[in-house]
Amino acid sequence: MTLPPNEIEAQAPLEQGIGSLLNALCLQLEMMAAVLVTGQGHVVVHAPAHVSAHLREQASLFCQLAQQLPDHMLVEDTQLNPAFAPVFAAQANPSIRFFAACHLRDANQACLGWLFLLHPEPRQLALHQQTSLRAMADTAARWLTMALQNQALAASNARWKFALDGAGHGVWDWDLSSNRVTFSTQWKTMLGYDDQDIGDDCQEWLSRVHPADLAHFQTLIDAVKTGEAQSLICEYRLLTKTNEWCWILSKGMIMAGKDREGPRRMIGTNTDITARKQSERLIWQQANFDALTGLPNKHLLNQLLSERIHGDHGANNMVALMIVDLDNFKDVNDALGHIYGDMLLMEAASRIQAAVLPADIVAREGGDEFIIVTTAASLAELENTATNVLRVLGQSYELLSEVVFCAASIGIALYPQHTLSPNVLMKYADQALYLAKSTARGQYAFYSHELEEEALKRSKLTTELRFAVEQQAFEVFYQPIFRLDTRATVKAEALVRWKHPERGYVSPAEFIPLAESTGLINAIGDWVFKEAAAFAKALRDSYVPDFQISVNKSPIQFLTVGKLDWAAFMQTLGLPGNAISVEITEGLLLQQSQEVHARIKKIRDTGMSISLDDFGTGYSSLSYLSSYEIDYLKIDRSFITNLTTSGKNQALCKAIITMAHELGYQVIAEGIETEQQLNLLAEMGCDLGQGYLISRPLPQHDFVVWLANSLSALQLAEAAG
Repeated sequence: MTLPPNEIEAQAPLEQGIGSLLNALCLQLEMMAAVLVTGQGHVVVHAPAHVSAHLREQASLFCQLAQQLPDHMLVEDTQLNPAFAPVFAAQANPSIRFFAACHLRDANQACLGWLFLLHPEPRQLALHQQTSLRAMADTAARWLTMALQNQALAASNARWKFALDGAGHGVWDWDLSSNRVTFSTQWKTMLGYDDQDIGDDCQEWLSRVHPADLAHFQTLIDAVKTGEAQSLICEYRLLTKTNEWCWILSKGMIMAGKDREGPRRMIGTNTDITARKQSERLIWQQANFDALTGLPNKHLLNQLLSERIHGDHGANNMVALMIVDLDNFKDVNDALGHIYGDMLLMEAASRIQAAVLPADIVAREGGDEFIIVTTAASLAELENTATNVLRVLGQSYELLSEVVFCAASIGIALYPQHTLSPNVLMKYADQALYLAKSTARGQYAFYSHELEEEALKRSKLTTELRFAVEQQAFEVFYQPIFRLDTRATVKAEALVRWKHPERGYVSPAEFIPLAESTGLINAIGDWVFKEAAAFAKALRDSYVPDFQISVNKSPIQFLTVGKLDWAAFMQTLGLPGNAISVEITEGLLLQQSQEVHARIKKIRDTGMSISLDDFGTGYSSLSYLSSYEIDYLKIDRSFITNLTTSGKNQALCKAIITMAHELGYQVIAEGIETEQQLNLLAEMGCDLGQGYLISRPLPQHDFVVWLANSLSALQLAEAAG
């Protein structure tokens, strides 16, 4: 085998001397190149740079030639020599015409290698030059002899080093005939014993092996004794003097006896690998278990699920996979902080484990999702398990000084009824969970093939939504926001609409969650803002100088950095900051984080105002209101719908309006559809409103017409008044 040609040159100074020898030979005999090939296939080349590379590429050629050469050979012109003409005809450029070779032999005449001289022109060597060549060959042979001796010495030193290193471990010598074992002091010290504490009977060793490891250890020893194995390598536990288990690595080999009865002694070492085992255990624990709850994580779950599915679970039984999702965990986590959220997750994990059978698998998928794998003979059993889990999770949680509620939803898929694949089973359970959460929280739902069709529709819609984002295939509708006392339209809310080429307008309630889950919401939100800002500029220039447009910013959009700098874009339009109001949801403020504070401040520093949307539908805590600078508070339409028939709703709306005014906020009521609702809100002191009573959301052109007519009607009314 030919090794890299420069390998021998890069080793010891002794071998580097060969390069100097070749250089001297070329100078003395006026040769283009000299090549040395060792018996191990190493090649050393001395030649000009443009020739050296070609010669190195031909290393295998010289190795092949070397096998066929006599001790000395001189070929004055290779093209005239029938034996060499075909070999060198298509070789290095320039081609090799002159060729001389000498065998390199040691003192015992064993061949160490070959020395070659090369030239591109036909040459002749005088007698004294041939003598010099042979002298150089003898010198090269001595160099190689010394190199080989050094290599052998290095190998011997390495073996001695291994033997000496082994002495630092627990050395043992087992006489297999008498079953007596000689233990080194280190062997005993490793287990905490003094020399006199342990005798030389093999039972001193075997009696300390962990019962669970003894059979395996004995089997490996027997295999070495009988010749089935060449050496002993075994990891097992030994009992220490303090009654603790110490992990040991034993390595041993047979030493043949003098008679023909076979092996008589086995010698080896013991190494304490307890620290390594503990480290491996920790790594395995971290890789397979959730750090917070101690439950199996998704990685281990996949293994356990596969074992459960392919195991023997009874001919009439089914394996069910349940995905449990805590419905309003995010609200609690955002309102109270991650410490409380972690405590809730730990308590939820404990409750789930208590609600299922001991043989069931409970794992944490991540976030606020848990997985249950259970075996049952009937759907009734599974429904009973799901009901128990929902019941215990729906009970109140006492977290330090706080009492919170956090119900759950469960999606269930069955093996083998629904699928034979563990991965597909997980997907089907997730689709069932989507159904449970979208119908009514705190419920469980089983997978059905109709759900698969719905999932395919969502997947298709997601793909179409991505295409719509690329094509900017959206429209912005505007719903007027008016003063309740004068009914003058002073604001409008920008609402994105998607007109699907086949389905027509897709409900925002359907595509906005998809946009948020896929990250497309940022691109959509930036596009809506640019459209709304340009429209606000046009309305201010032509109709109402101080007109303002509200633009929604979802929590995901708010907490991530988009590609568009809103403030900079407004500056390019020459639009002041107060032309835009940014609408955010109540859940953002519940986080009480420095990041939210900083982003709200940045928005208000540009002159834009902040509107708090859907007020009253979030977690029941008002302490956050005093922590933020808010301009508008929007009462959710759920309070307005039954305003005229519900005394409680009237009281709540009045309390919200009073509180907001005390904090310096203006109040906007959403969903006003009747004159009675408008009048009641006006009497309560509500500042602004929007709803179908005045106008539905309108396309941009229609809104301009509506606004112009509204202003004209208002002017006529004022003139008549």
